[in-house]
Amino acid sequence: MLATQPDPQVERERGLALHAAGELEQAIACYSRALDASPLDALTIYARALAHQARGTLDQAIADYGRALELRPDWAQVYHSRGTAYDQRDDFGRAIADYDRALACQPRFAQAYNDRGTAFSRRGDLGRAVADFDHAIRLEPGYVLAYRNRGVVRHDLGELEGAISDFSRALELVPDFADVAFRRGLTHRQRGDRAAARADFVAALRVSTNPFVQQRLHEALAELDASE
Repeated sequence: MLATQPDPQVERERGLALHAAGELEQAIACYSRALDASPLDALTIYARALAHQARGTLDQAIADYGRALELRPDWAQVYHSRGTAYDQRDDFGRAIADYDRALACQPRFAQAYNDRGTAFSRRGDLGRAVADFDHAIRLEPGYVLAYRNRGVVRHDLGELEGAISDFSRALELVPDFADVAFRRGLTHRQRGDRAAARADFVAALRVSTNPFVQQRLHEALAELDASE
């Protein structure tokens, strides 16, 4: 008796549910069974790529992104996703090339501008990073991560007032953004505004759930106390 062929749609839907629940290995198995039955299903290939990337198996993720793009060469989201996988491998040249392709397919893709800006900044090309964050913000004026990222680069460029402005806008959008409050506090301290620095450190400590950030905040407050 012949084995029943798996229904690719059922397997893909099962994989999506497992993926959403964080069961990545099982999700990948479902996607693979779906692809055994329907090997040219670009959506399922993309879903499996995302699961591989979330699981940290980047080589498999990048291979699946490539397969999806062979089937749909103008798919901006897949170029962007592959770019983030290259970013995770610190392969900034390939990441930027994929963000370029994503933007060629979808010129108003704010997240691709933001992520390309991050890749430029990690590569040390701060001017181009700021230009990309500017573009992301023009497209999405409420893009909190773009304000945060531009603030970080402005700080690194020595543009402290601009950095504080960006961090303040990010905190208007997300008041409990501990990382941004911490960074604004550091920038205030660098400018000599100890009271503003302390207020930001205390506010960040109140909302931070990251033990490493909490430790750094306690250290920053202790340094302020010691210098008074």
